[in-house]
Amino acid sequence: MGHSHNINKEWRIGATLKVLVGGADVDAKLRNSNLTLGVDEWTITSDAEINASLKGLTYDTDLNDRTNHRYVSGADVEDAGIGGYGAAVDLGVIYKPAALKDWTFSLALLDLGFIKWNNNMLASTNGMKTFNTDEFTFNVDDTAPNSFKKEWDVIQDKLSALYELDDMGDQGGRTTALAATLNVGAEYTFPLYRKLSFGLLNTTRINGAYSWTDFRLSANIAPVKAFDASVNLAAGTYGVGFGWLANLHVPGFNLFFGMDHTVSKLAKQFVPLSSNASFNFGLNFPF
Repeated sequence: MGHSHNINKEWRIGATLKVLVGGADVDAKLRNSNLTLGVDEWTITSDAEINASLKGLTYDTDLNDRTNHRYVSGADVEDAGIGGYGAAVDLGVIYKPAALKDWTFSLALLDLGFIKWNNNMLASTNGMKTFNTDEFTFNVDDTAPNSFKKEWDVIQDKLSALYELDDMGDQGGRTTALAATLNVGAEYTFPLYRKLSFGLLNTTRINGAYSWTDFRLSANIAPVKAFDASVNLAAGTYGVGFGWLANLHVPGFNLFFGMDHTVSKLAKQFVPLSSNASFNFGLNFPF
């Protein structure tokens, strides 16, 4: 549910409140994975965990006969359903300075919110695991006590145990923040044909290690009141791209669709090559 209104002839503010329904969330972290091949010793460490929130999820486990360690080998889902609920807000402001009648400036913060998940199935190495060995002097003779085959079997078992996760069970609910997006834009209306405008937009996704940003230069046209379209060029974290947007809006109805990143190169099987793409569409009922 959204609302916006003019404060005066120059300023307009708006906000949207969104209720969210979560299907599933999986967060896999490899905090530490290090291999040191020293002159006298090999040292390997690992620390990993998986937090999975999905109704009806359970982990499958198998027993490693050589190490007698039971580890997570897969997952099953029964009676899957809603995984959690949350809320988010969008905030925005538009500024049209009277002294610069052809310019419009905008600022928006989107998806500021969270989802509360009902469960958290944890699989973990249960802390830091370390494997040390100096048994790497192999003998080519298969009958020798330190033959390659015998020593490799021992090392292989210990290596595999480093990445065998324990089923830690349901840890209860957990809350995850959404990846917020900050948009800063400026638009110039062409004075000789005011149905044509040009814009510059910076979009920054705030998502920890997965944050990204890009800049877009666009050309926008609204030939009639019920329709407008846009094409844009982008450059940023994911390289250079091309986007487009079409928007149909009549009283009581608004439909838009477009792509921020358009696939430019396809294989013979129509598989995208060395590119990223995103398709967006939406339906609004303004009143």
